[in-house]
Amino acid sequence: MKRVTPKGSGVKLNGKWCFNGQEEIISEEEYNANKDYLVMLEDIRETNERVIEVIVKDETIDIEALKEDIEQFVENYNKPEEQEDPGEDPGEDPGEDPGENPGENPGEDEELKELKAKAQELGINVTHNMKKETIIKKIEEAEAAEKAKEGQGQNPEGE
Repeated sequence: MKRVTPKGSGVKLNGKWCFNGQEEIISEEEYNANKDYLVMLEDIRETNERVIEVIVKDETIDIEALKEDIEQFVENYNKPEEQEDPGEDPGEDPGEDPGENPGENPGEDEELKELKAKAQELGINVTHNMKKETIIKKIEEAEAAEKAKEGQGQNPEGE
């Protein structure tokens, strides 16, 4: 089954005239007989499948890889994300505090953990809701201030 509209002024579909701007649902056989005069709006499958049409204007994109990525995205669409850590004890509740670092969230990524550790070494207070960009900016400011402080104690002429 296909949902179609005529390209020109009108076409006879399902035994009645369908004019420009009107939509009609027709069989595959009738579509094949009149496809030169029709614009297909939707391919309605007997199963629960629907067709997604993607127009790609960039010629450098690998179409097969894009197709696989889209298929994987559609399969996982609206499914809850399951995060499994292979080293994690299955009996341990992920909401519990791991006990090693009481201020850390168990779901934090490694880069954020490293940034927080570096900030703490520099004496920067890092709150639990700080973003990576904010921590990076504070680290850069602290490092710049430290370099400026080291530079004040030296005589520029080397004495």
